[in-house]
Amino acid sequence: MSADESQQNRPSQERSTHFRFEHSVFRTPDPRFIIASDGEPSLVVELADLAAVIPIKSLRQEFELDKGPDGAMLDKVAAGLKFVKTIRPGDSIPREILDGTASWAVDDRHLEIAKGRITLQISSWLTGAETVIVDQEALMQLAEDPAVKQRVNNAFSDIALKLDLPPDRKEEVVDRIDQLARELSYIEALRERFGTIKAIGETVAAFQKIYRRDRTVIEDLSRITNLMRRPFTELQSIFDQVDGMSGEIISLLRNITRQIEFIRESRDELHQRMMLWDDIIVKFQTVQVDRTPENEALMKELYRFLARNFIVEKPWELVSAAFARQGDKGSGEKS
Repeated sequence: MSADESQQNRPSQERSTHFRFEHSVFRTPDPRFIIASDGEPSLVVELADLAAVIPIKSLRQEFELDKGPDGAMLDKVAAGLKFVKTIRPGDSIPREILDGTASWAVDDRHLEIAKGRITLQISSWLTGAETVIVDQEALMQLAEDPAVKQRVNNAFSDIALKLDLPPDRKEEVVDRIDQLARELSYIEALRERFGTIKAIGETVAAFQKIYRRDRTVIEDLSRITNLMRRPFTELQSIFDQVDGMSGEIISLLRNITRQIEFIRESRDELHQRMMLWDDIIVKFQTVQVDRTPENEALMKELYRFLARNFIVEKPWELVSAAFARQGDKGSGEKS
């Protein structure tokens, strides 16, 4: 390919991996996309001393953007905001959208934990009693046991036969295990993140003890505890589903493409849900459990966060339910 041809192809290649726009509205000072307080993907532009927040759907209509390539790029922005909090023109498109891999990194320890988990699944399969070990310390101790490692290494030929592969192709089994470990390492990183979120609940429980005689504060803390129950349960359910799938090691290795899709879907769901907690996690990392005005203000902030994102019933649903109950009561009185 000539230098001229390479230059001609570069814009289209760059457009395919970056958020590139043509309309001049995207060249205003410091334009950026966010999820607005009402949950709508929006463009923020600076106008004098004000930051104007314009919903993407309004942008499409006002500037007729769906008639050109900017419309398709806005679709990718809306999808990308599930994985990052802010997008600016020129930013890279999250890899989750491009090829399904994660756009964020994990530590080596998360990969080691994932490998250890698979090692134990193979070991338990050999004994005929497959089980899932969640406790990381116990998991790593067992996975590092020389006898367990030897037993698993000797099993690769047997696993190959179970996967309808010739015994001499055990390297393909090893490759599949490595591939699964890389995907599951993101689940392990998110499991660790979930631990920091659950620690907030433990901190609230500690505050309940020292504020047990303060009726106003203890009522707020009780509401916080109730509101945390739903997101904790939902997150744990996703981990349980992945762990359940991981517990059937032969099925996992035999249907590796479909299982990796499931792992990635779970990874993205967990990542999106936990992004909501980022700011709250930071504020709780240095909290000392004491009776202070600052801590009481933080509890109120936590309550507002939970009520905004995890309220079980919306106000109009409560009103509708009240009218329904009143109607049922009236019907009962007439009958």
